[in-house]
Amino acid sequence: MNNKNLSKQIQILLNQFNAQNYENVISKGNTLLKKNPEYVILYNLIGSAFQNKGEYIKAKQKFKDGLKLDPTNFALMNNLGLSYKNLLEYDLAEEIFLKIINLNIKYVNAYINLGNLKRDLNKFNEAIALYEKAEIISKQNPVILYSLALAHQGIGNFKKSFEYSMEAL
Repeated sequence: MNNKNLSKQIQILLNQFNAQNYENVISKGNTLLKKNPEYVILYNLIGSAFQNKGEYIKAKQKFKDGLKLDPTNFALMNNLGLSYKNLLEYDLAEEIFLKIINLNIKYVNAYINLGNLKRDLNKFNEAIALYEKAEIISKQNPVILYSLALAHQGIGNFKKSFEYSMEAL
């Protein structure tokens, strides 16, 4: 398959993913992957489809397979961390998010996801510190502002929670 045709096929898969046709993404993505195992984006796309279906073990394996080809692919690493988190493998998730931050201090999703992990573990002050670092990188990001609102709510700081909620809106 030539690169132009493969790019077109990948774009179709992305559209299918955005339309939430995850079964189709997995099926057609795996077919493309057999013919083009060097295309890391396919591992991420298929893994993300599994993740959205709640099939975290399969997602984790797809992300790991992709990382064998590109060990510092931040999107794959981040998604692997999310799979670990969803599988309640919190230490592994934290390790992945910290590794991303150490490799790229501006990768905002790692801060947000590590913050979410900390918030889920009721470590609200740690979560807030991570969200604040993310906010420095990505100003006025509604996801970060909403996360800050939830974390402040968790520690009973309702005034700040309200302020961040309003700012997110």
